[in-house]
Amino acid sequence: MGILLKEVDAQNWYDCVELKVAKHQREFVATNAFSLAQSKYESGCFPMCIYNDETMVGFVMFVIDNENESGQEEFWICRFMIDENFQGKGYGKASMAKIIEYIKSNFNHKKVYLSEVSENRRAKNLYRSFGFEFTGEIREEEEVMVLML
Repeated sequence: MGILLKEVDAQNWYDCVELKVAKHQREFVATNAFSLAQSKYESGCFPMCIYNDETMVGFVMFVIDNENESGQEEFWICRFMIDENFQGKGYGKASMAKIIEYIKSNFNHKKVYLSEVSENRRAKNLYRSFGFEFTGEIREEEEVMVLML
């Protein structure tokens, strides 16, 4: 598997918007169209397409949050999805490994946060397998997890 992260640009944004999760997962993650719109109007968002070689298989968006209760800058993986046509084939795990590697290489943060819907067991298991742990915090009805880098 040749997983790559590429910035969303004029050549790939439409293909990114066309990616979809399975119908039963749609309540777990915002659409890529919403995420791209959010990235244009909220500061600190970094949307990226996930490719396997030349084929787009998913999407991730990072956010640097300066407006939280702690008053300290936090680094979040605020969106992560693999298209329904590529699920169950190891792309999620390979992509998360690449995402963590990318964060370590390109950002200077000691903690990475994400949140997930409690019913999304597959996501929880994936995140736990990479060392994410629950913080006990709930944000916008989602459980917060953290990974110490």
